[in-house]
Amino acid sequence: MTRRQAFTLIELLVVIAIVGILASMLLPAIARAKESGRRSACTSNLRQLLVATSLYVNDNEGHFPPRSLVSSWPSQLQPFYDNLDVLICPTESLPAGTGNPADADHAPRSYLMNSFVDYFAANLSAADFKSFGKGTYPGSFQDTAISEPSETVLFGEKKSGRTDFYVDLGSVTTTVVDLTEQGRHAHVPGNPKSGGSNHGYADGSVRYDRFGRSLCPLNYWAITSAGRSNLAICIY
Repeated sequence: MTRRQAFTLIELLVVIAIVGILASMLLPAIARAKESGRRSACTSNLRQLLVATSLYVNDNEGHFPPRSLVSSWPSQLQPFYDNLDVLICPTESLPAGTGNPADADHAPRSYLMNSFVDYFAANLSAADFKSFGKGTYPGSFQDTAISEPSETVLFGEKKSGRTDFYVDLGSVTTTVVDLTEQGRHAHVPGNPKSGGSNHGYADGSVRYDRFGRSLCPLNYWAITSAGRSNLAICIY
C-alpha cells in the first residue's frame, strides 16, 4: 500500500507566491480593460451630445444654446438626446444621490460646454458683455464664428465636485484649468498626468487628449487668436 505524499510547506508557499505573481500581472490588465470600456462609453456620450448640439444649431439658424439664467445647455439640448445618462462619464464615481435624475439641469453630470467667452469679450460692448456674464444677454454664439472646428472644443470633462455648466476663459474666480478634468482616464491609478480626458470638438469628432493637450501649446477652448495662444494656462 503506497502512501500519498502531501505538499510540503515550502511547496505550498511557492504555489501561493506564483498565484500572487500571476494575480498581480492580471489585475492591472483587467483594470485597464474595464477603464477602456468606460472610456468608450464616455466617448459615445460625448458624441451624442455633439449630435444633439448639431440638431439644435440646425433648428436655430446656426445659433448655439444661449447662456441663460432660466435654463442651461443640458435642458436646452434635452429634446435632441434620449436619456440623461449621456450626461455622465462612467469613469467618474459620482456619490449616491447626486443631483436629480428627472431634471436635466440638476441631473448628475460629468461634462462642461464651451461658452465662447473670449469671443464675446472681444466682440460685445462692456454693457452687453456684463449681461452675457450674468446670463441675461439675448444673443448667442453662431457656428460660423468657429474658424477651426477640428481644433475647437465644444464639450469637455468637468472636474468632480464642480457644479459649473460652462467654461469661462479669463473668469475672475475660475479658469479652464480649475474647471476641466485633464486626466480622468489615467493609465497609472492616482497619477492623472499618466492619462488624459475626452473632448468633443466642433467638427463632430470626439478625441482622447493626453493630460493638458487641449490647453497647451494651443488652447482649444478659445476662439480668438489671443485666447488660443495664451500659454499662461499651460499645466505641464
